[in-house]
Amino acid sequence: MNFALRFIFREMRSSEVITLIVALIISVGTVTSISLFVDRLQLSFEQESANLLAADRLVRSDEPILTAWRQQATDLGLEQASRASFATMIFANNKLQLSQISAVSDTYPLKGSFLVDTQIFAKGFASSQSPQQGQIWLSSRLASLLNVNIGQEVEVGDKKLTVSKYLVLDPGSSTSAFAISPRAVMNVADVAATNVIIPGSRVRYSLMLAGNRDKLNQYETWIQPQLKDGQRWQTPKQKGQRIGQTIDKAESFLLLAGTLAVVLSGVAMALASSRFVKRHLMQVAVLKTLGATPRVLAKLFLLQLLFLFVIGALGGIVGGWLIQEGISSLLSSLMTTTLPEPSVSKLWLGIATGFISLIAFCLPLIIRLIQISPLSVLQPAARVEKNALAIYVVGFIGLYGLMCLYTQGFMLPSIMTLAIGGVGLVVSILGWVMFKLGRLATSGATSGWQIGLASLYRRLTPNLFQLLVFTLIIMLGLILVGIKTSLVSDWQAQLPKDAPNHYLFNVQANQVEGINDISQQLGLTSSSWFPMVRGRITKVNNDRIEKLYPEGKSEPELFEREMNLTWADQVGEGNKVVAGDFHANGISLEQERAKEAGITIGDKLTLNIGGISYTLPVTSIRTVDWGSMRPNFYVIVPKQLLSHYPANFVSSFFIKAGQEQAFYKAMSGYPTVSILNVGDLVKQIQTIIGQLSQAIQLVLLCILAAGALVLIASIGSTLEERREEGALLRVLGARASLVRQALIVEFGFLGLFSGIIAAIGAEASLYGVQTFVFKTEASWHPLLWALGPIIGVLLITSIGVFASRTVLKVPPMLLLRDF
Repeated sequence: MNFALRFIFREMRSSEVITLIVALIISVGTVTSISLFVDRLQLSFEQESANLLAADRLVRSDEPILTAWRQQATDLGLEQASRASFATMIFANNKLQLSQISAVSDTYPLKGSFLVDTQIFAKGFASSQSPQQGQIWLSSRLASLLNVNIGQEVEVGDKKLTVSKYLVLDPGSSTSAFAISPRAVMNVADVAATNVIIPGSRVRYSLMLAGNRDKLNQYETWIQPQLKDGQRWQTPKQKGQRIGQTIDKAESFLLLAGTLAVVLSGVAMALASSRFVKRHLMQVAVLKTLGATPRVLAKLFLLQLLFLFVIGALGGIVGGWLIQEGISSLLSSLMTTTLPEPSVSKLWLGIATGFISLIAFCLPLIIRLIQISPLSVLQPAARVEKNALAIYVVGFIGLYGLMCLYTQGFMLPSIMTLAIGGVGLVVSILGWVMFKLGRLATSGATSGWQIGLASLYRRLTPNLFQLLVFTLIIMLGLILVGIKTSLVSDWQAQLPKDAPNHYLFNVQANQVEGINDISQQLGLTSSSWFPMVRGRITKVNNDRIEKLYPEGKSEPELFEREMNLTWADQVGEGNKVVAGDFHANGISLEQERAKEAGITIGDKLTLNIGGISYTLPVTSIRTVDWGSMRPNFYVIVPKQLLSHYPANFVSSFFIKAGQEQAFYKAMSGYPTVSILNVGDLVKQIQTIIGQLSQAIQLVLLCILAAGALVLIASIGSTLEERREEGALLRVLGARASLVRQALIVEFGFLGLFSGIIAAIGAEASLYGVQTFVFKTEASWHPLLWALGPIIGVLLITSIGVFASRTVLKVPPMLLLRDF
């Protein structure tokens, strides 16, 4: 043990041990910082989404919440609040207005806050206190329609309530499609006195919950089997489909970034381990000559690896924690909420990455080193990498296991592994061919460019490995750039600054022209008008839905309820026909709903509209961009089918800040028209998108910085051989300029080949990630094909020549004495 400790401390002064420790610190630190930062971002996103729900979770029911459900939440120590939403008439000043009322408990909201104001149509200020008994908060639009001010009374059924504030935002109802009437909030204790809820009333009851995640999961497990029709367990992501999809894509990107960090860490460990083992060839020979047995050597090296792992893991954890704190500090000024504290439980991934990388890449090499005879080690031609392929296969198996552990799945690791394997195969074949051609073209090399090309083939195996490393690093960087660009551009296209923020429903045909005049006078941007007629699919190919889905079990959404049917002469914005002919005399279906119901082109659907049945074939399938904030429909039918039915029209408008009051007052002449304000939802989505974009840029920089460090380490792994060759050339009379030119040519061609192959691998990987992970349409990335070769040539040449500067500055004899 004493000998082992003395040996370890003596080795701590050597460059190869320092290199391995640095690689361990980079490995553990990179993954730790990404894991902690991603965890904080995910928790922040959950908090942002919870604000839309006004709770961490909720149970929604068409019947009053059962006492047993409340008691179970109490037993688990969860915070509770109640809300009942219903539509009713509100009376004031001889005026009445159909309104959407939320009756809330004193503890509502559990997450987020109300926005209220004492001035009509103002921006509002935050309030976590709900209305007291006897009070009601009216939206500015409702107050203007009823012509009431703060301090005046309104009648809700049999109860008079005093208007105490103007409601700007109810956090738990801002995204509700059920709330198309002007809103009001009252205390749930006043509901009984109003007598507006009677048997048969349409009321949506909600039990809001907040608290420890494990307790919430326990409650979910307990209540899910008890839920019946009209009852639903809801999470923040399910509250807003668009926000959920946005956050899912961001989490997938961050998961991908963390996976790439694991790959880079493995590459760094592989390079450092190989160099570490090479440096110990002579030590093993001497120790074996002095009588050291393989068992003694194994114990010696295992203790050394354990010692190095402890130092590297501790350094990596501290470094990773500091890095994520620095990134979070930079991001805090750009975010509207404070990032939650990181979870200590996430530290295990960085430690596991360092440990598995060390075992997978270093231990097999050391075992091979211990088993070699002293004579073979002392022979100059002996190489410990005799079974290098098998050793690195073992290493990458460990790497794949790490990625699966990190992502908790197989999709991302499989895509990345296939991409790396494909790149490795391409590198081996193309590299050998190109290096061989370079050798044939430079027979009898005398110039710098000929010597540089000849060196590519002369060091075939090291150069092929280095070509693979360069290619992988550039490819990973290009993948991140491509994904980041695709995500941000997709989000920006999904929700531009002038995205519609108001919907108009229940508009009659004779009202459309008048509303268009109002829109033109105010300079509003609007979408097309769409007619709507209610209908239901009752048969598929003459088979009744009840027969296909007895008792409604697993019934697709297309069949479970009445839908809004429409007609259109052209494919609307955000719609794309993927099969069939839109203009044929038949039905056009949205792709996801058609796929869910198993309906294809040519199938015949029977529609029941106003008690009359119509049978038509499905003639087209469309994709629909539901995130466009424009009216979209599952089913579009021929115009002649609906022309005999009275239709309500719907459209969407973008109303700038400050125009709301003028618009609402102009619309007061259309009291039957329902207006849905989704502006708050749009703002929240845009805020989250902005935060995600900023976070992704910082994560991208972190990963690319780790890639640059691995790049430098990879060049250093073969630098000694290049220095030796350069020294020999100078001893033989070559000028420094000739050696410099040879190095530039060698590194330049390595960078060029790496960049080209990396662009191919990145494009293939992006196709897999976009198609199978993000579930989006794959796109072509011409920018990456230009960036790959340019980055490869400039980056690798500059780093390689800079790292080899000692060949040009140090006297040749001093260099040769080191070898």
